[in-house]
Amino acid sequence: MKSPKGTTWLPHLVFCTIIIYFAFTVHASDQCAPSVWQPGQFIRRQLSTSTSTSSSSDSSSTSSSSSSSSSVAPQPTANITISPLITTGNITSGEINCRYTGSTEYLDINYYTCTLLANQYGISVESFFKLNPGLDPDCGNIQPDTDYCVRGFIEPARATAGLCGPPNNNATCLGTAFQCCNANTFTCGNSTEDCAPGTCYEGACAGDSVFTTTGQCGSQHGYRQCAGVWGDCCNADGECGTGESYCGNGVCQLGNCTVPAVVGLPPWLNGNTTDGTCGGTNALTCNVVYGNCCNKNGMCGSLPSDCGAGCQSRFGNCSSSATGPSSSITSSSVLTTSGPTTTSGPSTSSSATKISTPTTTLPPSTSIPGEAALPSCGQLCFNNMLAQYSTLGCAAYDAYCLCNNVDFSNGLRDCSNGACGTAVGSTAIAFGSAYCSTATATHTGTGLAALPSCGQTCFNNMLAQYSSLGCASPAPACLCSNVNFGYGLRDCSNGACGTAVASTVIAYGSSYCASATASS
Repeated sequence: MKSPKGTTWLPHLVFCTIIIYFAFTVHASDQCAPSVWQPGQFIRRQLSTSTSTSSSSDSSSTSSSSSSSSSVAPQPTANITISPLITTGNITSGEINCRYTGSTEYLDINYYTCTLLANQYGISVESFFKLNPGLDPDCGNIQPDTDYCVRGFIEPARATAGLCGPPNNNATCLGTAFQCCNANTFTCGNSTEDCAPGTCYEGACAGDSVFTTTGQCGSQHGYRQCAGVWGDCCNADGECGTGESYCGNGVCQLGNCTVPAVVGLPPWLNGNTTDGTCGGTNALTCNVVYGNCCNKNGMCGSLPSDCGAGCQSRFGNCSSSATGPSSSITSSSVLTTSGPTTTSGPSTSSSATKISTPTTTLPPSTSIPGEAALPSCGQLCFNNMLAQYSTLGCAAYDAYCLCNNVDFSNGLRDCSNGACGTAVGSTAIAFGSAYCSTATATHTGTGLAALPSCGQTCFNNMLAQYSSLGCASPAPACLCSNVNFGYGLRDCSNGACGTAVASTVIAYGSSYCASATASS
C-alpha cells in the first residue's frame, strides 16, 4: 500500500521543474527591429475648402514639392454686424455722427432706462438725448433690444474748401488736412503761426474762447487771455498789450501782471520766546504776550524805554508804535498783572513791576459790547490784537477781516494764556470766539473792487482758467464745484499778497462760492 504523502507532493515537484527549465532556456534579444518612415507619411493635412475634387487631386500631385512653403489663408469664423446707427459714409452738417452704440437688450424698459444707459456709458442724460433725438423727453418711447447712440457728436460744417470761421458759416478746420483756422485770413493752415495762441481761431488749438484773437480780453470779454501778437497782459479796460500800462501793479487784471514783492512777516509777530527773554545765544524773538520790543537788557516789552534807545531790532520791533503787554522789565524783575495770575521770567526778585497802561497806536476807540467784563489782562490782550490790524492786512476794526486771519485768534489765545494763565485766559478766548461769530453773521460780502490789487489779479486769473477747470464759461457754480478753483486762489494770493493780506482774498472767494452754491 502506497503512502498518501508521496502522491500529494509529486505534482508540485513536476511544476517546479518546468519553471526552472524555461527560466534557463528563454533569452531576450538585444536588438530592436528597424522602423522606416515612408515619404509623405507624416505630411500635415490641409484644411478642406470649397474647391472641387479635381483641384484637390491636382494639389495632391504637387504636395511633395510645395508642402514646406504652403500656407492656409485665414478664414472668418463669424460675421460681425455693425449697427446701422454707426456713421460709415458721408454725413451732412447738423446730423448725428455716432461712433458707438449701446443696446437695451436684457434691460428693463421703463422711464429710467435712458438714465441707466447714460450712466452705463459715462455720459450725461442731456448728451444721451442729444445723440438720440427721436426719444421723448420722458424716455417713454424707448424700445427693447434696440441700439442707441452713446458716443458721438453733431457733425459740424467742415471747411472742405479751406475757408473757416464766422465769415464762412463757422466751418471748422478739424477733420481736414489743415486743422488750424487763422483768424487773420479765416483760412485753414497747419503752420506754427496758424496754430499759435492769439492767431488760431479754432481747430487744433485752444481757440478764441480761451485766447483772444481781437485784442479784447478780461472780465469784459468772457475772461479771454492775451497771448502771441497781442502781448501777455490784459489791463483794467479789457485791452491786451505789454509794458507798465498793461502789466503794472493796479492796472493789470489778467496775464503776466507785475505784483509787488511779498514782504515776509516780521519775526517778532509770532516770536518764539517762552519767558520774556530775547536775543542771546538762542536768538529768541519777542511776541505779543511779553511785548514786541527787545530792550537793551534782553527782555521783551512795549514801553518807550523798551522800543527806543538800545532796542535790538533783530529780535523784536523797535518802532514807537509797538504793542504788547507794556512793562519796564529788567533782567532780574518779574512780570505780573493786576490780577492774581503772574508770568515770571527765568530769574525772580523780590521787586515786581505792575502792568501799566500800554503805549499803543490803536485805531480810534470803538466800544465793543462785553469787553469791559473781561479781566484787565484779557482786555489788554484783546486790544493788542485789534491794534495789529495793519499787520494782519485789515482796516481798523474790520472784525470780519481780522477774524478771517488765523493769527488774530492764535495771538489772542497765546497772549491771554501767557498773561492771564490758562484758567482766566479761557474767558478772553471765549470772548474772542463770540466776537468773531458775530462778525461772520453780520458780514456783507466785499466787492471785488475792495480787494487789494494783488487779490483782484489772482481772482481774475482763476476765473480765466474756467476751461482748464472743466467749465464751458466762467459760471460761478461750475468754477466753485472744482476744488482747484479754491486751491488756486489760495496759492496765488498767498504768493502775491502774503499770508496776512491773502486771508481777505480767500474769504472773498469763499463768500463768492457760497453765494454761487446758494443760488444754483
